[in-house]
Amino acid sequence: MIIYALVARGSLVLAEFTNVDGDFPTVARKLIAKSAKSKLKKTMLRENYAFTYFNEDEFTFLCMTESTFSRETTSKFLDALANAFYSEYDQGNSEAKGKSLATHFTGVIKKLMVAIA
Repeated sequence: MIIYALVARGSLVLAEFTNVDGDFPTVARKLIAKSAKSKLKKTMLRENYAFTYFNEDEFTFLCMTESTFSRETTSKFLDALANAFYSEYDQGNSEAKGKSLATHFTGVIKKLMVAIA
């Protein structure tokens, strides 16, 4: 199950969603701030959870799953997340949309998480 997901520009989180309590938003922010930028998907394990992410242009797409969750499904989810983001928001306009982006795209993340479950 996808537990948490986010889209960030640099270290600024543009949109995120979870329906579970935990410190993983903090862990995810630290991870994206420290990670080397790469188009290759990378996974960091922490306790029983896997944080999988990749970067494209200046954006980071990240999700957190249980460590036993399918890597293939995680990869498909991240691809769907990036595709949804790019199809809805032109890179030049995404920063200008600010709060409306966070509000709207949080709902998109939730729908993608439900669809993949």
